[in-house]
Amino acid sequence: MATSAMPAFLVSLGAPASVLGAIEGIADASLSASKLAGGVLADRPRAHRKRIAAGGYLVTGLGYGSFALASTWGAVALGRAVAWTARGVRTPAREALLAGAVPQSHLGRAFGVERAADSTGAIIGPLLAAALLAATGFHTLFLLSFVPALLAAMAIMLLTKESPRERIGHLSVSLRVLAKAPGRFRTLVAGLGFYGLGNFSATLLILYATRQLADSGRSAASAATAAIILYATHNASNALFAYPAGALADRLGRKHVLAAGMGLYAAACLGFLTEPKSIPLLAVLFVAVGCSTALVETGRGSYASEILPDALRGRGFGLLGLVDGMGDLVSSVVVGLLWTIAATAWGFIWAAAFSLLGLGALVFGWGHGGGDPSFLTTEGEASDAS
Repeated sequence: MATSAMPAFLVSLGAPASVLGAIEGIADASLSASKLAGGVLADRPRAHRKRIAAGGYLVTGLGYGSFALASTWGAVALGRAVAWTARGVRTPAREALLAGAVPQSHLGRAFGVERAADSTGAIIGPLLAAALLAATGFHTLFLLSFVPALLAAMAIMLLTKESPRERIGHLSVSLRVLAKAPGRFRTLVAGLGFYGLGNFSATLLILYATRQLADSGRSAASAATAAIILYATHNASNALFAYPAGALADRLGRKHVLAAGMGLYAAACLGFLTEPKSIPLLAVLFVAVGCSTALVETGRGSYASEILPDALRGRGFGLLGLVDGMGDLVSSVVVGLLWTIAATAWGFIWAAAFSLLGLGALVFGWGHGGGDPSFLTTEGEASDAS
């Protein structure tokens, strides 16, 4: 709800595209740093991953709810940063909980179900925002956005069970060692790093669609409402494709699904270069971006879970979040600036180029080094790798 309404709210405060890009960049930086901290916290021997995840959802809702008190874009930036920091802290704990709840053969489908459920909420949210925006205005909408966060925190605390933890033999592995060790995990880090440099925030796509539709003759209100519905379509395609993507990942290979998502995202960015001004053409591209997100997020989570033992999953997910998020920081700021001082085409070219670099790094094994280190394998796998 809050994310989809934020671009129009910023426009009402007089903020240009560069400000939206900066806010998203600040949020992504907060998300990245907090994912790393959250990953270390989730791997602590006595840490309760349920409590970390639930608390993160609760504070995220408070950050978005604070938009109701904002009268300047600086206040919106602060609330967004708080929300994204909490989101970063909760994510490694939540993903580690999920990976520990299923056998390895079902990792893709498990992450697909989680992504589908998350995206279903992201479909309902923008649709509610479109209705509430006209009926109640921005401030009431932002206050109501806290309610789903409260329900999410309650669901985790009351309805989930934390699996027994594996700790032996992995506590001495530092983040530095994990990041530098050659093997599949370093290749994954490299690929996601390049991809992140091109994967700018979807809120910029809402702004882009709003402008394109306004240029085609629609009123400002009509263009904004249609853009929010397009964003809901993006989320719907993500939700519908997440589980099939997970099933494909379990059957065809999780790395292959991740690579396909990067390629589809690059293709969609190149499609935006045609400057579509009709809702059907924009919808096709929004759907393509949504499907690419389903492939990438499902493939990333399940492939990382396949590589990482349970005792390292918090740190591993945190490190991946840091690398991906720092790329998102750069991409959102750069694309916002390119749209403001040059042309929208250059932003999409930037995004497509780095997504293809990520695809290449993943496919051609940049940083692989010929095998996985022993702390990333089981005892039997370690002897094979050596």
